[in-house]
Amino acid sequence: MQNQPKVKSEVKVEDEFAALQALLDRSVTSATPAIADSVAYPERQMSASQFVEFWQSVRLVAMATVGKGGRPHIAPVHAALSGTTLRLVIYDNTVRRVDLARNPRVAFSTWRADGAAAIVYGRAREIEGSLRPARPGRSGKPRQVVEIEVKLTRVYAMRPPSAP
Repeated sequence: MQNQPKVKSEVKVEDEFAALQALLDRSVTSATPAIADSVAYPERQMSASQFVEFWQSVRLVAMATVGKGGRPHIAPVHAALSGTTLRLVIYDNTVRRVDLARNPRVAFSTWRADGAAAIVYGRAREIEGSLRPARPGRSGKPRQVVEIEVKLTRVYAMRPPSAP
């Protein structure tokens, strides 16, 4: 049987995995000594495919933004991974939205009970025209969400201790 030509979506997925693997590799080489000694070392480092599987297996991630005067803010969010980009929605009246307008640098962290963990850094931007209605909160007042895109700049992803 002859090799079938790859469809466009398969090529895109391969390109996204290659870009993610390159980012993981670059991140390891630029890790601080503490990160290199505890998270980003060969015996525990995830491959791109392992990182995608891991990210899809966690329900929430902690998102950290930088507030006025350097004050940190953190909140749980859902963030979908596509290659080297995260996409998420936040409520339009959150401190995170104000923080991102002032400083686009963000960090995320998440983990599983088996010891797998990730620390992810990036630069966020609000998707123009993405403001839309959301379900009311406890107060019953109308709410809105806005979509955020984060271009990843560093990814430290650690396999569980027993994973190959």
